[in-house]
Amino acid sequence: MTIRAINKITDAYLLHYPSEADRMALFTVYLFGATPEGLFDRKNFKGHITTSAFIVNTAKEEMLLLRHKSLKRWLQPGGHVEGDDSLLQSAQREAEEETGISRAQLCHIPVIAENERIPFDIDSHYIPSNPKKNEEGHYHHDFRYLFVYTGDGAANYNEDESTGLKWVPFKELETDETFGGMVDKIRRQLN
Repeated sequence: MTIRAINKITDAYLLHYPSEADRMALFTVYLFGATPEGLFDRKNFKGHITTSAFIVNTAKEEMLLLRHKSLKRWLQPGGHVEGDDSLLQSAQREAEEETGISRAQLCHIPVIAENERIPFDIDSHYIPSNPKKNEEGHYHHDFRYLFVYTGDGAANYNEDESTGLKWVPFKELETDETFGGMVDKIRRQLN
């Protein structure tokens, strides 16, 4: 995955979501100055690209969240790109590693039917310093993909990364500081 490939994905994303250009400003500035070796490097404290998975149940009424061990917040599964062939595959791998849900049970909902590489959302958010990991504060530029879980309800959390797992109704997420703005976007994409 090259800077050129990331630029193509970002351009297609902004063509699909033109109203998000202002929200994307931090990421586009980052990408303009990024180096190929720093794009995904977790020790690049100017910021780096991550991926995550928004997983909804088959009734399309709840989203799966994990209690992040370090950040102590309920978040979607996700993390660092680790030699994956694509950002979508990175999000799928992270979901499987963090929830135990196999990729076969995750139905990807593409934003654009002809191009599954385009994420459902791109978000830049600050990650505070973590002295235990010898990490400075930095930004994650998160490429988020949307999935419907088609399994039997069995999911587990990875105790190395999380302290809990729960399905949260969209009604509850509507008033959540982190996810409130995403609920309408998720519903529009699912319909």
